[in-house]
Amino acid sequence: MSDTLDGVPALSALRYAELSPGDAFGPFTEPLAQGTSDGLRGELGASSPGRLAPPGVLPLLTLRLLRRALRGIVPGGVLTRQRFVAHAELPAAAEIVAEVWVASQSRSERGLFTSFTFALHHEGALAAVVEWTILDPATG
Repeated sequence: MSDTLDGVPALSALRYAELSPGDAFGPFTEPLAQGTSDGLRGELGASSPGRLAPPGVLPLLTLRLLRRALRGIVPGGVLTRQRFVAHAELPAAAEIVAEVWVASQSRSERGLFTSFTFALHHEGALAAVVEWTILDPATG
């Protein structure tokens, strides 16, 4: 995948505590390149051509979308959960349109848990829903 994140910093100035449930970002258009799909299919380090995107594109796309939504990755967070629900197959090369929003937040003695939901669309149809929960242990 070519670097479509030019102009988006690697690290964000935001903190998870500054976010609130319902905060929404996007829509964003994220290109999925044939070479990226091929590189994530099959054995590690091998490229295997195919017509459809493998499931491994979902974590990659959502990481890029989170970086885009928060103007960089918020430092200090730990990914504690990912959940993927595929509704349709994605082509190996496609333009993905996505919205990102803060689904929930909760505090515990371990820190602040922030859950994000990603809705990925292709050609106007919902293709996948991805949920991430990130723990910020610095805000416990």
